[in-house]
Amino acid sequence: MTTSRSLSVRRSGPRRPPRWVLVGIMSVSSAGLVGCGGQGPGAAARSGVTGTVHLGPQCPVETVDDPCDDRPASGVAVTVAEQVPGDSYTTGRAVASGLTDADGVFRIAVAPGDYVVTATAGMSCEQLDAHVVADSFAAVDIPCDTGIR
Repeated sequence: MTTSRSLSVRRSGPRRPPRWVLVGIMSVSSAGLVGCGGQGPGAAARSGVTGTVHLGPQCPVETVDDPCDDRPASGVAVTVAEQVPGDSYTTGRAVASGLTDADGVFRIAVAPGDYVVTATAGMSCEQLDAHVVADSFAAVDIPCDTGIR
């Protein structure tokens, strides 16, 4: 007759929580992320700001015979900020941002309201007002100065 003895192995370090605790934590975390789904970049936005960022001048001297057109600014950060009430072109808190594509085009979703939109390119970019209405994108083309004279 043989007998078997069971050996218990004791691990050092903190005790691991039971599996049901881990499953519960993951379920609650996943449920919280589902509520954020409508805000992501892949969601179909209903209102916001769209436009193009241009850099210019591109040449030190422009003539009628040899115009030197501005160029689209690719990979440029565009910021949409709250507009200070009653004070056009004065920015408040930044509410959204994005990058221009290879053609200098941007599209940033924001709720309806009044905003100041600007970009970070060249030496400086203009700050432009944008009035966003429901179910529409306000068009804003942002000129930026290269500093070439």
